[in-house]
Amino acid sequence: MPRAKITFLAATLVALTSVPAGAQSPAEARVLAGLNVLRAGGISCPGLGRRPVAAPLRASGEHALAARMQAGYLGGSGRITHTGVNGSTPRVRAASTGVRAVSVTEIIYLGAGLSPAGAVGWWRGSAVHCAVLTDPRYTHAGAAVVQGSRGTAYVVVLSSEPR
Repeated sequence: MPRAKITFLAATLVALTSVPAGAQSPAEARVLAGLNVLRAGGISCPGLGRRPVAAPLRASGEHALAARMQAGYLGGSGRITHTGVNGSTPRVRAASTGVRAVSVTEIIYLGAGLSPAGAVGWWRGSAVHCAVLTDPRYTHAGAAVVQGSRGTAYVVVLSSEPR
């Protein structure tokens, strides 16, 4: 098995087993709390102007597990992408953990030396990420913060109401 594949598989295993599926680490809780502060404020997004106030995101263990899958991949591979193992998409990863919703998306960040507040701030400063995190159609979310060999990955999987 190629070394890169072994490294990726090891990183994914660590990501999936480091926090129980229904639990959040303190860093993951801070990410969701930060997003909810922005949603409650009706903030301005770059190039989009003032966004409406949105209800708080409800934390979901299924969403968090889907986020951990991608965070493990990002942290182990060093790639910044929404495409995961074997070409998986956010919707496919979320469905594989039990998320059943009309709308599913994710926001990602990979880097070194950034706190949960820093990742939230980075997303707020990006027009496309800010639009997603303030979109009132998204009501459920799960966050993952995974330290990998290639950096710390922050991933949030968001969805609309379950079907």
